[in-house]
Amino acid sequence: MNTSLIYKPYQVVMKNKAIYSLFVILLLSIACNRKIEEIEAPTMGKLNMLADESIRDIVQQEEEIFERSYPYAHVDISYTNEYDMFSQFMADSIDVVLTTRTLTPEETAYLEKKQSIANHYPFAKSAIAFIANKTSTDTTYTYEQLKSMMSDQGSKSIFVIENVKSGIAREVLQFINLSTLPGHFYALTSKKEVLDYIKTHENAIGIIDYSDISDTDNPYTKQVLESIQLLGISRPLDSIQAGFVKPFQYNLQDHKYPFTRDLYLITKTGRSDIGIGFASFICAEIGQRIVLKAGLLPLFQTERSLEINQTSDIKVIK
Repeated sequence: MNTSLIYKPYQVVMKNKAIYSLFVILLLSIACNRKIEEIEAPTMGKLNMLADESIRDIVQQEEEIFERSYPYAHVDISYTNEYDMFSQFMADSIDVVLTTRTLTPEETAYLEKKQSIANHYPFAKSAIAFIANKTSTDTTYTYEQLKSMMSDQGSKSIFVIENVKSGIAREVLQFINLSTLPGHFYALTSKKEVLDYIKTHENAIGIIDYSDISDTDNPYTKQVLESIQLLGISRPLDSIQAGFVKPFQYNLQDHKYPFTRDLYLITKTGRSDIGIGFASFICAEIGQRIVLKAGLLPLFQTERSLEINQTSDIKVIK
């Protein structure tokens, strides 16, 4: 009996197994030697983003928890004004931005000509807030009165914003229907300068994003709120009135405050990368709870079950 005929199939199988094992080891070696930033996945890799400096606080909170939840994901976020941010976005210097507005029809058409499609992910509702010195006696303004004060060059009030290239400056110009800010507007270089100016000038009104002062559990925010006051604004006369309202969370929920604005992540990478992963995170339960905790309005609120007894107590049971 020729024993070579018996052992030959076994030898072939063992040889194939050895080749397969060597192949697997080679693949694992290549994967292990790749740097994290070279890998593209929703929760792994590295991606540079730009964010509007007026919403820095909420973006930083989202970034911190995202990277803590996914240790192999690194989001490198730089902060700048809205004008420069979109200039870089349209010039392909950056592919992901966190902002307070959507793309304009002109910007969308420009990207489409370049065969680039941008996707918008709204994740929170914030507002433009008006603040004044702690000693100011004027704490409420009608919508029309505020518009007149902002438009009038001879107004005794001084308005202070963070940056002439900011989204707030753009929205102010749209509100008063002018192409340049009037002479009684001061554009400073940072949120801290705006707050410091308001603390020392009784006739000044600061214009900031509400996210700067919405997180009342933050020790710094508590300190700021002790030295300034948030102004109440009425709705336009041709709308349903709700008195003088401030941009608190429940007023954003009920659409009572007249100067709300949504926050967006916009990406045009077209890939399943960190940009998509971060967008999914901030729109999902954990990201939305961060928005809620920060005093802003989540756009995708999770369901809650309430247990209502005969007493006035309401208990969250889920």
